[in-house]
Amino acid sequence: MGLGGGSGSAVGRPRLLVGALVYTGLVVSLIGTLGTPLIPLIVRDQHVSFVAAQWMLTVTLLVGAVAGPTLGRLGDGPRRKGVLMGGLGSVLAGAAVAATAGNFPQLLVGRALMGLGLGLMPLTFAIARDCLPRPMNLRVVAMLSVTVASGTGLGYPLTGTIADHVDYHFAFWLAAVLGAVAIGLIAVAVPGAAPADAGVDRPRRPFDVPGALLIGLSLGTVLLGFSEATSWGWASPAVLGLFAAGIVLAAGWFAVERTSRAPLVELRYLTPLPVLVSNGAAVFMGFGLFGIVSLIIRLVETPLSAGYGFGGGVSLAGLVIMPLSVGTLVATRAARVVERRYGTATVLLLGGLLVATAGFGLALRRDHLLEVGLATALMGTGIGTSFAAMPTLIITHVPPAETGSATSFNQALRVVGGSMGSALVASMLAGFTPAGGLLPRDGGYTVAFLLLGAVSLLGGLLSLVLRQGRASASPVPAGARPAVLPVGGGGAPNPATGPAATA
Repeated sequence: MGLGGGSGSAVGRPRLLVGALVYTGLVVSLIGTLGTPLIPLIVRDQHVSFVAAQWMLTVTLLVGAVAGPTLGRLGDGPRRKGVLMGGLGSVLAGAAVAATAGNFPQLLVGRALMGLGLGLMPLTFAIARDCLPRPMNLRVVAMLSVTVASGTGLGYPLTGTIADHVDYHFAFWLAAVLGAVAIGLIAVAVPGAAPADAGVDRPRRPFDVPGALLIGLSLGTVLLGFSEATSWGWASPAVLGLFAAGIVLAAGWFAVERTSRAPLVELRYLTPLPVLVSNGAAVFMGFGLFGIVSLIIRLVETPLSAGYGFGGGVSLAGLVIMPLSVGTLVATRAARVVERRYGTATVLLLGGLLVATAGFGLALRRDHLLEVGLATALMGTGIGTSFAAMPTLIITHVPPAETGSATSFNQALRVVGGSMGSALVASMLAGFTPAGGLLPRDGGYTVAFLLLGAVSLLGGLLSLVLRQGRASASPVPAGARPAVLPVGGGGAPNPATGPAATA
């Protein structure tokens, strides 16, 4: 079998499978943003500080980033369906724990359990690759990656409406119901193992416990450092110590993976140029997405007495974020057209340019909600386009048995970039807040949006390396056929990667 996927008879009801996977992706991404709009209510109801309440989001991101590579490896084999359903079961259990919480620690436990869901998206990529015919599987993988942004755009207004009109515990009950439906759909639609006619050779291999522990600790300490840097100080011994520990642990992880007979992540499959570009873009685009969204929410909820902002509540902030989902729907079709004619690298470049334009636009004009909403839609188009390109660059340059592991590493890097973006812009706004004041000066938003636009632009410009090298410097790993999508620009198929997939 080539890198494209199954033969066409891998699954009897492909539409049902696609629907189940897309629905699961939307649920997972919605759950990831569930805690953010509820933070002000948690502060009031649980009598905790905003810094403490921020852990409603932080603990979810931490668990998701750490769980991603582990679940990706566990799911690269015959246990994939069971791992996916088990992860969704954890989401359901976490939602029930949070929905019945009478204290803040129990809420955090529930959100931690729900965080496992953030590590499940790579499993949906791998299932689509194995069980759907080519080129349908590549289109579905791109669509699934876009649902990460779509769910974010839907999650904010949904939870905001619930928070404004009923008790916030209902938001977690809703998450439990959505998770239960996802489990049922996966149970019915996903084959119990990789289909025999997919031709995928997946020998059983021992689980890399040292690798899982080291990468988990490394990502955890770095994310903890970024999440607490605003309150502890970027130059504080605790934050610097966490960053140093994360670097040391990451070095140890690389050393272990290089010598392991069954590594958690095959490092040789991270070295092809398209994979390196995809992973680098994941950090930059995650930085831009999380940073811009957090700034928009804070801007909308800023009281009019500040001289800027819109004095809105949670519901209004959610409605302003909703165009993000509209933009991702546009991106799904736009990405196919651009990719078919110009290649995947151009799709990634276009995404970076669009997000950068949104960031720069908000730096210049944000006096009216319409301007903010249009910028949000533009950002959604860019993020959706970029996210559609990243898994395509990966799965067309790694063997089928490494799909879950390689894409989960990319997913973890998105989370790391997002944590960096949200933490850094929070620190920037704090730097523009007058002594004794509660609200930053408007100029802080200008500088922060400019920074986020520049970082997003860098994420897109990384693709120029592929357009120049045309992937010929990145041979496909041994045991795998050449990729099926053009990486470089131009309408003609890349001889190093084969013919373009048709939409």
